[in-house]
Amino acid sequence: MKKFLKISLALMLFVGISTALSSCYKKKDTIAILTFVDANDDPVNGVEVTIDYIDGTGTYEHREGLDQTGTTDGSGKVSFNFNELYKSGQAGVFVLDVKVNGTEVGIIRVEEETTTEETYCIGC
Repeated sequence: MKKFLKISLALMLFVGISTALSSCYKKKDTIAILTFVDANDDPVNGVEVTIDYIDGTGTYEHREGLDQTGTTDGSGKVSFNFNELYKSGQAGVFVLDVKVNGTEVGIIRVEEETTTEETYCIGC
C-alpha cells in the first residue's frame, strides 16, 4: 500500500509541475523596427515605408500579414508587428523587401518571437 501511495504522489507531483511549467510560457512579440536616416545620420520623419514578400524567384507574392505599410515618426522609426502570423511553438523566418516610395532600399530578415531592428540611409 505504501508503494502505491508513493507512486501516486510522484505521478501527481509530475503532472502538477508539468502543468505549471507549460502554462508559464508567454509568447513573445515578433516585431520589425526600421529606422531611416539621411546622409548626416539624422532621423527622417514622414517617410512612407512598405514591406512586402518576394518569393525565391524574385516575383512579388501577396501574403496576408507580411505586406504592410507605415510612416516613420520623429525619430525616423516605423514598427511592424507580425504577432498574428505565428502560433506558439511555430518556427519560421522570412525575408521582406523594404521600399520607400516604391523603390527598394533593402531587405529585412524577421525571426519569430524576436524584435529585429535595421537602419536604412535615404539619399546616401
